[in-house]
Amino acid sequence: MSDNEIIILNNCSIRPILNSINLTVKRGEHIAITGSSGSGKTTLGRLLTGLSEPTSGHIYTAPGLSAIMVEQQDGFIALSGQRSAWYGSRYENQDMDTVPTVGEYLARFSNERSALSRMMCQLGIEHIADSHLMQLSNGERKRTQLASAMLQQPDVLLLDQPFVGLDAVVRLSLARLLASLADTTLIIICAPDEIPACIPRTLTLEQGRLTSASQPHPCHKPPSPPLPKQFPLPRLHPPEKFNVIVDLKNVCVTYSGKPVLKNITWRVNEGEQWALLGPNGSGKTTLLSLITADNPQGYTNELTLFDRRRGTGESIWDIKRRIGFVSPELHQYFLRGAGIYNTIPGLRGKKMPARYDSLSCRDVVVSGFRDETGFASPASKTELQTATEWMAILGLNHLCNRLFVHASMGEQRTLLLARALAKSPALFILDEPCQGLDRQQTSAFVSLLDAICRNMHTTLIYVTHRPDEIPPCITRIMRLENGTMVS
Repeated sequence: MSDNEIIILNNCSIRPILNSINLTVKRGEHIAITGSSGSGKTTLGRLLTGLSEPTSGHIYTAPGLSAIMVEQQDGFIALSGQRSAWYGSRYENQDMDTVPTVGEYLARFSNERSALSRMMCQLGIEHIADSHLMQLSNGERKRTQLASAMLQQPDVLLLDQPFVGLDAVVRLSLARLLASLADTTLIIICAPDEIPACIPRTLTLEQGRLTSASQPHPCHKPPSPPLPKQFPLPRLHPPEKFNVIVDLKNVCVTYSGKPVLKNITWRVNEGEQWALLGPNGSGKTTLLSLITADNPQGYTNELTLFDRRRGTGESIWDIKRRIGFVSPELHQYFLRGAGIYNTIPGLRGKKMPARYDSLSCRDVVVSGFRDETGFASPASKTELQTATEWMAILGLNHLCNRLFVHASMGEQRTLLLARALAKSPALFILDEPCQGLDRQQTSAFVSLLDAICRNMHTTLIYVTHRPDEIPPCITRIMRLENGTMVS
């Protein structure tokens, strides 16, 4: 091992995910790791940063080497200090005194006020310094997570999908920031078309094996996936009919005197397909929380859902059972064990015992029928059959009995899509639904969603920062900026 070589993997395997990996990483080198969902990218990242041990082979690291892996999930639920949490708790502003603010959290990683201020400015999060971790949007959480790692100035910084959930402007700023880390060994797990210009070396994983170590290959659009041959698709219940799905009139939301939404007027009729767009922190997630009945400020505004004025006797579950919902934040509530959020990769030290919950992949899909989050009641035969049919439609039938926490990140995200689709709701709300999916999975899902909306007259609200992921069926756009509707 030369002075310039800091990590060497010698025939390392983690069965059954990684097979016979041979890799040398040099000091100050910048590397990208790409590959399809489930190919072993995250597992390789954990191996390189010492978070996992190989089942066979050997790892050699330079003495005193410090390495940090920024994983896709941030673990802020556990870091909040709350013993338990539920999805809507972030909107109820309860027990926030125990939850650190962004500024308090980042101060743990730097004693220099100037360095902290500079990092927050570079990542565009200085305006949320006083916001609690549990109240952040998806993009704000990602930037806070990245800031905490960079402030520690490790020898090796490994970023797992750092660009997901970020708007175009922030992605560009992050790429410039990464290019400035000339003295840091930088490893990025990302899609081929997201590799920053500062990365000269690309590794490609296929089925747990390294297949190349060269310049990235040109991106080729995968062929369109086969679509269901007939409609309607599997349903548990006959579809409900409504005239108005969502009607907001001059809606305002304020937290601690700070306006988040300002005079929003928006109507979604049955059968319409909308894209909800806007930069990180523009208020999209808060707006969706009103529609999904998670935000109690829905009672203080003029809001109609499914032909019924909010607060006229309907229950939260009356609303939720009519909505198929997917979001990056929701995903984290399925990554827990024994009631404690301790199954997020990297949250526990490698020597700490891991406890996993008993949710199988099919359990996760079944949980959508009763809007259960993080657990699933015993299912009927019809529910099990419907869930299995939808898993087959999305190419997930091989995962039926596998534990959810043992599926790859892309597989987990696709399972949550199946959870939303299987209940055949009156309204789909899909917030960044393709996060964590590879290009082929994204193409397949967008094509399927387009076919469903066109053939089944489905009402859709679709949120994304990637215009190329918007299904062709979208004909209307709602755009937010700084909590205000601009188009």
